[in-house]
Amino acid sequence: MSEEQLTQRKNKHILQRFAKVVGVISIIAAIICGGYLLTLTDSDDKVMKAFFGSISFFCFMMGLVLQSIGSANLPDLTVPKDKIEPETEQEKADEK
Repeated sequence: MSEEQLTQRKNKHILQRFAKVVGVISIIAAIICGGYLLTLTDSDDKVMKAFFGSISFFCFMMGLVLQSIGSANLPDLTVPKDKIEPETEQEKADEK
C-alpha cells in the first residue's frame, strides 16, 4: 500500500461538514448585518453603527475560518489493522 492511500481520507468528518454549513450561515449573517449597516449611514447612533460593524466583521471572519476548516483535506491517521491468523491447536501444543 502506498503512503498516499494510507493517509488519504475518503469522506469528510461530520464536524467538517457542520463547520462548512455554519460558515455559510455566518457569511450570510455578515452580509445581512453589513447591508443593515449601510442603511444606518444617515443615523447619529454611533453605538448601533459600531455594533453592526463589529458583528458583520466577526461573522465574516468566522465564516472564512470555518469554510477553510470545512474544505481542508485532512489525512486519515488511523492505524490499519493487520490480519492475524488464528493459531491452530497443533501450534499451541508445540509451544508448550
